[in-house]
Amino acid sequence: MTASPFHHPNAALLQAAAAGQLSPAVSRIIDAHARLCSRCDAMMSKVEAVTATAFEDEAGDALAADALERALASLDAPSPREPALHDTLSALPQEVHDVVAPAQGKIAWYTGGPGLKILDLALPATAKGETFQVFRIEPGYGPPRHTHGGQEFTLVLTGAFKDETGVYKAGDIAIGDESVTHRPVAEPGEVCYALAVTTAPLKFKGPLGVLQRVLNFGRA
Repeated sequence: MTASPFHHPNAALLQAAAAGQLSPAVSRIIDAHARLCSRCDAMMSKVEAVTATAFEDEAGDALAADALERALASLDAPSPREPALHDTLSALPQEVHDVVAPAQGKIAWYTGGPGLKILDLALPATAKGETFQVFRIEPGYGPPRHTHGGQEFTLVLTGAFKDETGVYKAGDIAIGDESVTHRPVAEPGEVCYALAVTTAPLKFKGPLGVLQRVLNFGRA
């Protein structure tokens, strides 16, 4: 599935989420973004409605081949964004709150580098090779420069970060794959909390990348 590092999932990814074709972790992060973005929420609702119509139309004519495309095209006009998350994790969308809340206080945060703390989240039936994590990034810091062995989905919960593809604020989602090489760095001001799902180990660049290859080390 093509990466779309432009603050929103693309139509194909929203369609897959609405159809239940994604892993539990990826589905949660896409659903959580939709709760914070009225346009993506509307697109997912439209896809669900079109899909339901297709299933219900057993005795009638089949939907036109371009029915879904036309339904999605009707949503091209921009719509107002929902309010961004507050500066605490207590305001997380329900899709992620259920897995983040139990982890706090039970699983220790660990250091991923200067100014970076990581909390691993447990999610039943997470696909093999996936990680589901919360990142706490101090302003001016971020994970090492890297590309991806699979896909990486990063939903900003509070604050903002900037990388080679743009600035991502609360509610925005960045999606990268092997075509994207970047180093996200938290913007000045508020601490950046982000929810991240990776479908395969990251591939680091520079000296850390050399060490990773020597040790076969794939964890951020």
